Amino acid sequence: MGPAETLYITEMVAACNGGGGPLGHPRVYLNLAPLGRAECPYCSRLFVYRAAAETAAPTPPATNPPSPRSETETSA
Repeated sequence: MGPAETLYITEMVAACNGGGGPLGHPRVYLNLAPLGRAECPYCSRLFVYRAAAETAAPTPPATNPPSPRSETETSA
């Protein structure tokens, strides 16, 4: 199950109270370091540091190294 909501913020510390006023949850402070993201343990909101999200380079696809050829393949 994914996060309930993703919020992009400009600070490295997020405060979450569930956003439901009196029906929310106790306020918790979440440190976004070192990954630049943190998920609220109560409501599963995902807080993402905006600068980290904007500068994140896409991950290159995994490449498989060429397999070594056996003696029988090269002499055929």
